[in-house]
Amino acid sequence: MTTADVAAALRRSRLFAELPQDDVSALAATSRAVELTPGEVLMSEGSPPDAMYVVADGELEISRLANGADLLLNVCGPGDLIGELGVAHGRPRSATVRARGPARVQRIGAEALDRLLAHPPSARALLTATSRRLDREEGLLRQHERMAALGALAAGLLHEVNNPAAAVQRGAARLRALHAADDRPPSPLAPLVGERPVPDDPLARADAGTALAGVLTAAGVEGGWSAASDLVRLGVEPTALAGALAALPAEDRGGAVRDLVRAEEIRAVLEEVSAGAEYLSKIVSGVRPLAYAADQALSTVDVHAGLEQSLVLVRHKVPPGVRIVRDLDPGPLVVEGWPADLAMVWTNLLDNALAAVGSQGEVTVRTRGEPDSVVVDVENTGPTVPPEVLERAFDAFYTTKPVGQGTGLGLATSLAVVAQRHKGRLTLTSEDGVTRARVVLPRHR
Repeated sequence: MTTADVAAALRRSRLFAELPQDDVSALAATSRAVELTPGEVLMSEGSPPDAMYVVADGELEISRLANGADLLLNVCGPGDLIGELGVAHGRPRSATVRARGPARVQRIGAEALDRLLAHPPSARALLTATSRRLDREEGLLRQHERMAALGALAAGLLHEVNNPAAAVQRGAARLRALHAADDRPPSPLAPLVGERPVPDDPLARADAGTALAGVLTAAGVEGGWSAASDLVRLGVEPTALAGALAALPAEDRGGAVRDLVRAEEIRAVLEEVSAGAEYLSKIVSGVRPLAYAADQALSTVDVHAGLEQSLVLVRHKVPPGVRIVRDLDPGPLVVEGWPADLAMVWTNLLDNALAAVGSQGEVTVRTRGEPDSVVVDVENTGPTVPPEVLERAFDAFYTTKPVGQGTGLGLATSLAVVAQRHKGRLTLTSEDGVTRARVVLPRHR
């Protein structure tokens, strides 16, 4: 890694973003290479802050001891800066950093930063950058507290909603069974239902209604015009209706038509109530992992089930002209992870895709199983995302959505979940009118 590469990495850090270029170059010139073997510890939690490092090659894990176990906080790769805050504040290391595999870093000693702080303009620039970083962290903390409060509220609402939804489902099933067991003879017109497809075109439906109304009027059925529209919806064919009514006594024809319409309407209402209750239960199932996120534990996660639950949660956001395409691996896909965190990732990616696709287009959910990993793609058609937007897409609080419609935390939080907690990868690409968010998760941790 050249001095210019080290300077570029320093410049990307918010701490050094305001420094004059000469000062950044002077810091970079003091660096020296350090080779690390797999598993080697670069710095230990609680150790003195004697240097900061720029990753040249390989990956390094940042972890902290929590409740007697190592909690993975981040995974750093080439170009990332590590340890600068400890050096700037003079505080012991807050985390342990170790190499995932063979790695090389550039070491910049704390004494180089001390010399820099002796210059008032440089010291002021560092103070400005530190203040901005503190504001950003406080914003993240406030957002986390709000989300925790919403999670507690959602957990209580789930219980209140799920019980009546289950009662509605049971009641609809019972009514359907009673309706099917009715010992009254079926309507003589029942075989006519579904004989022809219901026209989609309004003019074709009007023509079909006129033909059926003429048959009803000719058969002496009162209110023929009002019943005709119901018979169109039931798929009744005019010629068949004329033959069936001719076989009935004149005095029974009106009652037979009314009984047919009433029976089919009852069946349709029961189906609608049952479908609504089932959809409500699916929403509850989809929200439950998010509401109980604080109680989740490392477990086996069904990727396909999580995606389906997230699709239910965003269904109300799908415009009429947008098609959801599922291109799922035919086999089961499971990973070791945290269900609520992954559910949040899928929901965030789908929400972004639906916001970007516009009123017409496709959103595709694609999965693929690899020997050691699972790949999930969420794609949307639409305008290609400019490179400058892609470059900042994972920055916290950066959003291209209108004010009030986005927090700018969706992709930043998703990246933390995938890369830090699940040791996977999340990338975003956009070309040829297709934007793709790709998640690669290891099957085992």
